[in-house]
Amino acid sequence: MQVTEAIDAAERIRRLPVWAGAPRVAPCPGGRTNENFRVEVDGSSYFARVGVDLPHHGIARSHEAHCCRLAAAAGVGPAVIYAEAGILVTEFVDGRTLVQGEAIDDGTLARLAAALRRLHAAPAPHDLAPFDPLAICRRDLAAVPSDKIAAPRRRAAEAMLAAAPRLTPNCLIHADLIPENVIVAPDRLAIVDWEYSGYGDPAVDLASVMVHFGLDARQTALLVAEHGGIALDKVRAIGPILTVREALWCEVQLHAAGARGDLPVYTEMCWARLERANQ
Repeated sequence: MQVTEAIDAAERIRRLPVWAGAPRVAPCPGGRTNENFRVEVDGSSYFARVGVDLPHHGIARSHEAHCCRLAAAAGVGPAVIYAEAGILVTEFVDGRTLVQGEAIDDGTLARLAAALRRLHAAPAPHDLAPFDPLAICRRDLAAVPSDKIAAPRRRAAEAMLAAAPRLTPNCLIHADLIPENVIVAPDRLAIVDWEYSGYGDPAVDLASVMVHFGLDARQTALLVAEHGGIALDKVRAIGPILTVREALWCEVQLHAAGARGDLPVYTEMCWARLERANQ
């Protein structure tokens, strides 16, 4: 079944009206909620992804495309070539995709902070869908049956949410800054995968980098200083909420789609990280 779905997605990409020649479409690894492809045509490369709306995660593909365009206009994301009916085609960023678990050097961290500073300073329409990690966590806790999350884990998540700081949404944020969503090229640093983005508090993005890149206290302070305008204490206080959010995302995905790929292993990794944060 998965092979058939992949062939169907690739064929949909080949039939798009944007190609000047016959495209070569090859699958890219990764993507837990979509299918990703590299497209080559007439000497140019593009990135294409195919997905559907996922209400259980708050994902709307039309909103994702809108945020991609805003990010591209801010000089942070790749240019959008085509977006319609669940297919998104962007320029292909030829660089090194960062990897979960690898240390990030100070120079790359400063480049990421500068990219986020540009994003958070860019004009953003106030009617963007909101991104509120507290509301998302509470929604996900309610969505997963009580017997699917061990009682100590559920209590730990609820305690972290109760201690969360107040958030102040005022700009477009990416909201899912895992290493795999950052591509480093010699002439640019690009942030990709905008399916969770929305109108939110910029401190959430800095806290997301802190959590998902495993920054220590020194690098967290460097990130915040290079970005500017956000209190370090607030970033640190948001970190546990994003740890909860990632673990609950996994549980919702397991409940909605089953244990596919590396999801069970990643889920346990997220809960272990939450348990360490709660010690």
